[in-house]
Amino acid sequence: MGVRIVFCLTLTVLMIGTLRGEVSIMDYFKLRKSLTVLEGTVDKLKADNLDLSEEIRKIKSSPAYARKVLRDKYHVTDANEKIIFFAD
Repeated sequence: MGVRIVFCLTLTVLMIGTLRGEVSIMDYFKLRKSLTVLEGTVDKLKADNLDLSEEIRKIKSSPAYARKVLRDKYHVTDANEKIIFFAD
């Protein structure tokens, strides 16, 4: 009978420690969720990095593409060109 009481008390202490201790099960699940979010972010950043690397390669290999990017993205004009803005 005494062994059962000790076992039950030990099990109770372990359960309380697991649920409310310094490192609880809730902390574990929060960390797992955080890990999943961070892994998704890393995957997205890797894909963005590949896209940017491809864009850099295109710009370096094609002067015409580089001029197109400058004109479209940064509104760079040639010396004899003027920009006309239309009001909506």
